[in-house]
Amino acid sequence: MSDKERDLMEELASQDNVKSVEAEVEAVADAALEKAAEPGVGEEEASTQKAVQAEAEGGTEVAPRPETEVEPAAEHELAEPAPAPVQAGPTGNERAWAALAHASVLLTFALGLLSGGVAVVVGALAPLLIWLVFRDRSRFVAFHAMQATLFQLASLAAWVVLLVVGLAVLIPVWILNILLLVVLVGFLLLPLTLVLTVALPAALVVLPFASLVYGLYGGFEVYAGRPFRYWRIGDWLESRGMSTS
Repeated sequence: MSDKERDLMEELASQDNVKSVEAEVEAVADAALEKAAEPGVGEEEASTQKAVQAEAEGGTEVAPRPETEVEPAAEHELAEPAPAPVQAGPTGNERAWAALAHASVLLTFALGLLSGGVAVVVGALAPLLIWLVFRDRSRFVAFHAMQATLFQLASLAAWVVLLVVGLAVLIPVWILNILLLVVLVGFLLLPLTLVLTVALPAALVVLPFASLVYGLYGGFEVYAGRPFRYWRIGDWLESRGMSTS
């Protein structure tokens, strides 16, 4: 056999080997594709099998990376709750009624002055009436109306107590002073007796005027939109659950 014939036979044999290898690769790729079609095979494995097939066919395709499927947004997704509205301050009408409840102390003062103190209770009912009207409509007005009611009743009670205690002290002092005048010791007590005699009526006159000024000042502050609390009374009401908001 010549060298030409030998080389030709070797070339044919190598071509047969290459074809057999290619056939095996194609068979493996087909089997992989069939397996990928079966349920349970993931996207990443299918992508790898495609890459093997592409390599077997002599291509240069790069195996694609598996993409993560993004679920579409729900069409009926619940909307976020809207922020709670910021509560506004009292309206002008509310401030006016609250100021009127405090200013009703002027009516109480006038009735007490005209009736000699008999009708002061009637005047104190004015802020109470405002409280009854607004207790379910405006916490702001109700709070100030109740403040004004308690303040006027407390002022009236303080005036009555001052009158009763003052007379209870002043009358015995005068009696004792008169008895001691016989032995000249009463002259030593006479200045104290005179001071008490002047102080008691002065206090009985000053107390209503002080209540009048304090109440009108409260009405002015409330109408101007500034917070106002009567001493002790406002804190006591808040401790009982009442407030302006």
